[in-house]
Amino acid sequence: MFIAYLTTLLSTAYKVPGEIDPQKSFMELDVDSLSLAELGAHLEDELGVSVEEEELSAVTTVAELAELLEARGAVIPA
Repeated sequence: MFIAYLTTLLSTAYKVPGEIDPQKSFMELDVDSLSLAELGAHLEDELGVSVEEEELSAVTTVAELAELLEARGAVIPA
């Protein structure tokens, strides 16, 4: 559920081109540290879940970030 949300967000808001493989690292997807910081702020605003910059640096793939969001009890807005 969060993988689809994150891949859509990355392709639309962050203009990551092509099909996003959730197992690829953010580096492989050309998502830089500034974009990751913006993503963290976006997730906090949109999902009400705080994801610190250090946590985003430690989470290397879309799949890992999806797991973190799920563990935090995040809810995708309707």
